[in-house]
Order: sequence, then C-alpha cells, then structure tokens
Amino acid sequence: MKFLPICINITGKKILIVGGGRTALQKLKTLIKYTDDITVCAPEICDEIISMGIECRKREYHTKILNGVSLVFACTNNETANKRILIDARKNGLLVNISDNPTMSDFVSPAIYEKGNMSVAVSSNAENVKKSIQWRDAIKRFAEHDLI
Repeated sequence: MKFLPICINITGKKILIVGGGRTALQKLKTLIKYTDDITVCAPEICDEIISMGIECRKREYHTKILNGVSLVFACTNNETANKRILIDARKNGLLVNISDNPTMSDFVSPAIYEKGNMSVAVSSNAENVKKSIQWRDAIKRFAEHDLI
C-alpha cells in the first residue's frame, strides 16, 4: 500500500464517525482539534463522546446518514458493518477510513505533531504505527528544544 500524505481543508465539511466506543473516541479526540462539524452515529455512544458537545445520533447506521458528509470514519468492531459503510461511502464518492483495516481504507490517519502554525504528520503507510509515533515524538522533542 502507498498512501499520499496530504492536508485536507475541512472548513465547511461534515465528518461522520460510525461507532460509539473507544476507537471512535480516539478518532474524535484528534478530529475535534480541527472541526466540530462532526456527527457520531451508533446504537450505543459512550458518555465521554456525548459530553464533547458534537452531534450524536444513537441509532443503527443507515446509508442516508451519509447525505451532506465529506469524510467517513468507520470505527465499529463489526466487519460486516464496516464493509457496508465502505460500499455506501464509495457509491457516494466519499473517502472512508476503516479504523482496523488500512487495506480497505482510502486514507489512514498519521501521527501528528503541531506547534503554532506548523504541523508534521508521520505515516508508515499503515505498516508500523508504533514507529510513526516514535518518529513524531522525536520530531516533537527537537521542536520543543528549538533544534529545528
């Protein structure tokens, strides 16, 4: 797999997270730094997600929820549901990330470090997440000591 590192302008674009558990929360904690135009859809949504003040729809996934969405994160622990989300998103021309399956995903989330208006995104093309985090943390140490 080869992923192109890009930065996407998400101003005015709605993001959908399907899933309401730990993985969805982890994605949400990153995404909310960039936008609050996020909807979480799942029959059960953890209290921490609900307390973040974004739109939560406590219901099963249905293709209609993709209307008006620009980017989709499938964060369920159900492979069948994730495949359905993938198929529906692609039919609607949407990019989708399947949280536990980069080979099915259109994009992956990099390890990100930000300082001021500068940001660095480190990716291993979904092959070694721990190494990506180590690289990001090394860059962070350099930046925080004004070595770059």
